[in-house]
Amino acid sequence: GDALRGIALLLGANLKKKSYTGKSVAIKINFGERGNYTYMRPAFVRRVADFVKAEGGRPFVAETTTLYPSGKRLTVEECLETANYNGFTEEGLGCPLVIADAPDGQNGVEHAVKGAAKDCRVKSATVAKRLLEADAMIVLSHVKGHALSGMGGALKNLSMGCTTKKTKREQHASHGLVFDYEKCTGCGKCIEACRFEALALEEKRPVKDDERCMYCNTCLYTCKSKVIRILPNGKELFQRAMAHAAAGVMQSFSAKGIIFINAIMDVTPLCDCAAPAGRLVTQNVGILASADPVAIDMASLGLVDSAPMIPGWEVSPPDVLGKINRTDSTIQMKEAARLGAGSLEYELVKV
Repeated sequence: GDALRGIALLLGANLKKKSYTGKSVAIKINFGERGNYTYMRPAFVRRVADFVKAEGGRPFVAETTTLYPSGKRLTVEECLETANYNGFTEEGLGCPLVIADAPDGQNGVEHAVKGAAKDCRVKSATVAKRLLEADAMIVLSHVKGHALSGMGGALKNLSMGCTTKKTKREQHASHGLVFDYEKCTGCGKCIEACRFEALALEEKRPVKDDERCMYCNTCLYTCKSKVIRILPNGKELFQRAMAHAAAGVMQSFSAKGIIFINAIMDVTPLCDCAAPAGRLVTQNVGILASADPVAIDMASLGLVDSAPMIPGWEVSPPDVLGKINRTDSTIQMKEAARLGAGSLEYELVKV
């Protein structure tokens, strides 16, 4: 209850009104992959939706389709089926369930990223249209690890979760795909796995059609011979692209209310898109709320580092999630701060 009252104050402050009676409020979440069991619990999401309704708002729970085909969230139909499979239903949530980039994963509004770096592929962010139609948004994120970004939190939810496939592709294209043909056996498994027909076997070697490639990384994870890999600095490039996309989403919501809730519970080494996401890294910490996505992610990273670790992990602070995933998780936060999406400085206030 105290946490929800804090959320109300934040949302009201961002709407620049004492209440948001009659306002449409998007609650942006991640449904989790089929087979994943550490995603944000539907009961927690219901509490937020109920609170918005009690304050006079009109909530709806929102998600977007994915870039990759393997997890049954590629299409609107698959996304809804997975949501229901994982317990997210309109009856259970007490409000509408919306796929914000419907009907084809490309329905969005493009916003140029102010201050975009010349060497970054992401110069604009195409934000899912149904999110922009809301008067306010609550970005509800599960803090966990991520293979490319080290930690996934509010910035990851903005950059990947709030954009269409076009912007998702550009973020992943930033890390590149490199083929080590000396290791290739010519088995063709990567070609069979590519749903977008972006690979062809030429002289027993896979050749990529860049225009068709969605950079979903299915080929990378399919290849058992480790022929396919990202660029040596691919994780840094990906995080910088993430930060650009997140900044674009923030800029598109500049005239609206937006707050962030990070749940530091069930912290796994991999993201909710993995099934399963690995054994727990730390003990549960709690829930954070902020109007600043950079500050809340910095605070989350610090709290994960200060939490007692589950025995068996051979890493130590700072940035345990980054070390597990062999990257520096703060790259995304520093770049997002440079772009004006938030501040690296924060103050923790217990409610």
